[in-house]
Amino acid sequence: MSENRDERGGREAGAEHHHRKRKSIWRRFKHKVKRTLYRKKWLIPITLISLVLLVSAGLFLRGQIVGMAGSRVSAAKQMNVGSGYRNITYKGKEYRYNSRITSVLYVGVDSEGELKTNDHFGAGASADSISLVVMDEFHRKMTIIAINRNTICKIHRYGRFGHDFGEFVDQLCLSFAYGDNGPMSCWNLRNSVSQIMYGIPINEYVITNRSSLPEIMRVLGNITVTVPNNDLADKGFIEGETAIINGSNVETFVRSRDTKVEFSNVGRMERQKAFINGAMETITELLDLRPNEVWRKIEAAEYCVQTNITRSRYLDLTKAISNAVYTDDSYYVVDGKSVAGPLWDEFYVDNEKLLDKIVEIFYIEK
Repeated sequence: MSENRDERGGREAGAEHHHRKRKSIWRRFKHKVKRTLYRKKWLIPITLISLVLLVSAGLFLRGQIVGMAGSRVSAAKQMNVGSGYRNITYKGKEYRYNSRITSVLYVGVDSEGELKTNDHFGAGASADSISLVVMDEFHRKMTIIAINRNTICKIHRYGRFGHDFGEFVDQLCLSFAYGDNGPMSCWNLRNSVSQIMYGIPINEYVITNRSSLPEIMRVLGNITVTVPNNDLADKGFIEGETAIINGSNVETFVRSRDTKVEFSNVGRMERQKAFINGAMETITELLDLRPNEVWRKIEAAEYCVQTNITRSRYLDLTKAISNAVYTDDSYYVVDGKSVAGPLWDEFYVDNEKLLDKIVEIFYIEK
C-alpha cells in the first residue's frame, strides 16, 4: 500500500471540536444501525464480518507498535543510562558522553513561501527531510544521521489552540505538522528525534522549506553528484551516471518521488545523501574562506528559514565544520524496516543497530 498522506502541508487538528460532537454523532449512528439491522436481518452476518476485519486490523496495528516497543526494550536492556545520558554502561563497558559534540537538527519541510508561525495549531507543514548534523570537536569529525520521515515514534498532538493532548504513536514527519509551524513545531520535532536517539540532546535546529532550495544553490553553485538509483530515470537521472545539480533541477533531484509507489522515500533519501556528499567539499570551503558572505546570503533567505542559531554561534560552528573530517562514510542512514501500513508507509527503526551507532558517535569509553 502506498503512502498517501498529502505532503503539501499539515492537517487541521480539530480534536476539540470533534470531542464536542462525538456523543451526538454516536447516538445517531447507534440508532441508525439498530433500525437498519431490525429491518434487514441479512445485514447481521456482514456486520459481524466487518467487525472481525476491523478488530484484525486493530490487532495488526497493535502488533506493529508492540513489536517496535519490544525491539526498543530489548536494545535498551543492554544500556544502563545511570545518571541520564551522560554516563552509560553498554555491553559491559562504561562510557561518558562526549561533551564537545554539537548536534544540529536540519529539517526540510513541505511548504513554499514564507515559513512563519501559524495562529492555530495543527495546520503546519510535514517534515520531508530530517537529519542530525553531529560536529565532534574532540575527534575533529562530522557525521550526518539521516532519519526516515516515516519513522513510527512518539509525537505530541495539540488541539487547535495549543492544548497538549499528550504523546501518540505516529509518523515522525507529523511532529512538525501538529505544532504551530513555528517554535512549538520545532520543539515537538526535536523532542521526538531526541527520543528516537535515546535521549541525546539536540542543541540547535535549522528548518527550511522548498523555497530555500534555489537560495541554497545560489550559495553553492553547481554540484556534481553520482546518481544512486533509477527512481528518476524518466527525468534523465540514470543510476551510476554523474549529474550536475543546480537551481533549476535541485528540487526534482532531492525532493521528487512517486507517492503511489511503496517505500519511495527510501530512494529519495539515497539521492539526498548523494547530494550532501557531492556538496560537502563546497560547503566546507565556503564556510572556511567566506563565512560572512554565506551568512549574508542566509539572512537574505530568512523568510524561508527558521533557526535558533545566532550569528556569533554560526561563526563558532563554521570553525568546527572547517576543522572536521568528512567522508562519504560520514553520512549514516538509520537502519530499519519499511512496512506497508494500512494507510501509509511506516518505518520501524532497528534499535539494536541504532544504539551501536549512538555509542560509537556520541560516547567515549572510560
